[in-house]
Formats: sequence, structure tokens, C-alpha cells
Amino acid sequence: MYQLLKQRIHTYAYPLFICTAFTLLTGCSTTPTDTTTQPLGNTAKLPPAYPKTSTLPDTPIYTPPQPELSAPQAAQGSLRLANRLLQQGQKAEAAQMYYQLALNYPSPQRERIILQAAEISASMGDALLTNQYLAQANTQHISGESLERLRYIKALLALQVGKPNTALSLLPDESTVSQSPALQEKIYHVRHKAMSLNGSINTSYASAPPQQIQPQPVKQEPVIPTSTARIAVLLPRSGSLGGVANEIFQGIQLAQAQTGNDTRIKFYDVSIGVLNQYRSAVAEGADLIIGPLDKENVVELLRYPQELSKPILALNYLEGNAATPSVLYQFGLSPEDEAVQVARTALHRGHQRAVVMVPDSAWGNRLEKAFKAAYQAEGGQVVSIARYPNSPKNYLEQVQRHVTNSNAQMVFLAASPTQARLMRPLLQAQAGLLPVYATSHIFSGRLEPNKDSDLDGIIYTEIPWILDNIRSGALKNSQYPRMYALGIDAFLVAKNLQNLVYGNQTLSGRTGQINMRDQKIQRTLGLATFIKGEPAALEN
Repeated sequence: MYQLLKQRIHTYAYPLFICTAFTLLTGCSTTPTDTTTQPLGNTAKLPPAYPKTSTLPDTPIYTPPQPELSAPQAAQGSLRLANRLLQQGQKAEAAQMYYQLALNYPSPQRERIILQAAEISASMGDALLTNQYLAQANTQHISGESLERLRYIKALLALQVGKPNTALSLLPDESTVSQSPALQEKIYHVRHKAMSLNGSINTSYASAPPQQIQPQPVKQEPVIPTSTARIAVLLPRSGSLGGVANEIFQGIQLAQAQTGNDTRIKFYDVSIGVLNQYRSAVAEGADLIIGPLDKENVVELLRYPQELSKPILALNYLEGNAATPSVLYQFGLSPEDEAVQVARTALHRGHQRAVVMVPDSAWGNRLEKAFKAAYQAEGGQVVSIARYPNSPKNYLEQVQRHVTNSNAQMVFLAASPTQARLMRPLLQAQAGLLPVYATSHIFSGRLEPNKDSDLDGIIYTEIPWILDNIRSGALKNSQYPRMYALGIDAFLVAKNLQNLVYGNQTLSGRTGQINMRDQKIQRTLGLATFIKGEPAALEN
């Protein structure tokens, strides 16, 4: 078995480091992390677009950490010194000392102290240093009040760079928070500041203490275009998402040529400013907007609700449970949709005890939560969860610990193609014929039977566009075939918006069966498996 694993690592090690733009679209966290690799001592400031939150009234943003944090005996004196530095106003020195101390602690105390350091640097407006601190925290050990503190820190950073809507979406929901009164007070003031900046604050919120806040969003009727003769497409022409955007636009053009010759489409490059391009599209007579693609540009548009006169079909989903603006519709290739479908499919087939195997990443965490919630809601039991690291040398140990002798009836595997090719043989060797289910992310969209023969027998979700065209060669020139299909379906959704909203219509799209709920597109994909390294459709 060791020789088999060694051989497969040699074969697949290089592709394991390749990351496509899908990760940016479907696997990123709610707040982008600055990945600039500079020493932690570098505290170059990022100029905020709004006054730093240290100007918020009454309650300071940072409350000194409590001295009673337990620690290794040798570090107690340094912890007291860090506390004194903070009380004396030497924030930068205190933050650096907390961070250095945290490295001597076991988890979850390590993460708690790292969050203390990150909160201080965030209160000083140092986004770069804050993100460097947070990158050293293992999110697997962050829960409860620490998780709410992490969300508060990220919201604070978003507010400092002029993104109040992003800040509001990151803050913990007030009906579920369990934090201390000090943290609750800070969250309240950041929310108050963010709402005042985006113009959504009201007098009842402004005067209420945190415990009495009762937001009551007003439900508005969705904005439906009276015509779809002119459609504007707001996408980036260059940058990290330029290639993805190009395929989406090609899909839109194909759909327009096949079904909508009476419709004019025009591309607007959001790389030069999403709001100005939206204004230009409206001024030039657009009836409806397809795009933006990335969440940040969607949030940026929503900062100016008074300017949004035409409906927007965003090609992504916003985080949180805030009320959807009446002008906004959301459509993307949600990995959570696929995880939910896998859970229901497995239960329908009688597999009621599952092992969940996901990468130790934000993307893996999203799929784990979606699968687990759907599976348990319908009576399934998750018997073990493996959050495997990126290093293939640890895969065998993960499989043996979580799958062997687990009494499970199935495995849910969230993985990239390279990860899945390494995992599947190990699962077969350790668990025999145990069914393995996965999402479409295990298949690259290109026929590579010599490599994908390792995936034989996995049941996974797949879009019709892939299954219908993979053998014809129609996908050979497409780098992102699923995004091409998203473009086709975005045009179909735009042309059928009224029936989707009010007629409960279901569209047979290229990305799946499409319907709409609360102005968000939901998809049901097909099922497939691998036979001799090639995808083959299954009956649902």
C-alpha cells in the first residue's frame, strides 16, 4: 500500500498545486485574505476609505484581554507584560507580544490569543498585519465566542476600507450571538457605524441597546424588467477572473444566437469600476444586467441602492441571511447545492450512516456544513468527519482513522480531481465496496481516462452540459466548461425571469434543473459515475 501511495503521489503531486479560478468563485471565505508574504513585523498601513472605527462613540473597539487566560507556566510573566503594554496604549507592541506568546500555547488557547493580537491590529487599521495573524490560526479550533470574535474582526476590516455592506454580512446575527457583554457592545457599535454609512439605519436601532435590537426588514416585491430586449453583461475583461468571465460571455453569446436573436447584449468591463459601468449600461438603455461575477463587486453595487433602477442577475451568492434587495437576483455554481443533493440521494438509496471527508479549508468547511445539515435533517447519521490536510502523505492515515471499521454505509468525499484520484484507491483498499459520493469538483471537465480510472465507481453530481458533450469533443477548447454553461443558463434565466419569480417555472438548463426561491436560483444536477475513467450518466 505504501508503494501504491508513493507512486500516485509522484504522478499527481504537481497538479495538486494547481488552483483554477473555481476556487476563487466557490471556495473562498466571506472575506478575502491578503496573501502578501511579508514579515509579521511589517506594519505598512492600508489607507481606509472611511474614518477608522476608533472614532466610534462611547465604547472602545478593543477590550483588554482577560489576564485569567491559562498558559504554560513559563509564559505567564510575558502575558502579564503584554496586558500592561495594552493598558499603557502601546497597541502595536502588545499585539506582537500576544502573537509570539500564542505560538507557545496548545489549541484552542493558541487561537484565542492570536485573535487577541488580530483584534488589536485591526483596531489600529492594519489590515495586512491582521490577516497575517489570522492566517496562523487553525479554524478547526475556533468556535463559540471565538468564532464570533473572528467574524467581528473581519467586519471591522471591511468597515475600515469603506465596505459597510460586507461588514454587516460578516457580523454575527444578534438573535444567535453568545458572546460576552464587552464583545456584544463592540459588535453593536460596528453594526451601528456600518448601517449609518450605507444609509440603512433607523431611529429605533440607533437608540436601542444591543440586547433590544429587533431589525425588521421590509419585504419588497422583486423588480421585474418590462422588456429584455437589451441585456448588459458586467464582467472583468482581465485579471484573475478574466478567463472565467470570457467563457461565461461566450456562453451568453451562444444562448443569444440560439434562442434570443431579438435580444441585444453588450459587454461592460468592470475592471474600470463596477458602479460607473452599471450607470453606463442603464444610460445606454439596458433592461437588465447580468453580473457582476465576484462578491465584492456585487456588494459594491448594493452600497448605492438609489442608483439601482434595473434588475441585476449576479453570478454569485452573497453570504448571510439578510433580506435580498428587490433589484437583486443571485445565480452561481454553488457547491452547497451539490452537497445537499448528494446527502438526499444517499439517503434515498438507503445509506444512513456517513463518513465525511473534506479538505481542511474554508471551501471544505462549507461543503461539510451543507452536507451534514441536509443529511441529519432527514435522519442520516454522520459517524465521523475527516478534515484532511493538503499533503498527500497523510491521506492513508486519515482514511484508516476515519473510515476503517467505522460501521459507515457511505463516504462523502469533497475533493479536487487530483485529491480524489489519490483518495479513491486508498478507500477501496481500506473499505472495499463502501459507496463513495462526491460533487462535480472531482472531475476536471476534460477526458483523461488514464488518470480518472482511479475514480471508477464514485457517484457524483454533474451538470448536463458536461454529460451531453464530453464525448463529442465539444469541450476540448473550453478551459472552464462549467462556467460556459453558467453563461448559457444566465441568459435563459434573464429571458424567463418573470415566469421563474411568479410562475414557479422550472427550466431545463445546461447547469441543471433550475428554479427560483427568494430571488436565488437553485439547481438540481444529474448523477454520474466513472466507468473506465470516463463519466457516465446515472438515473437520479
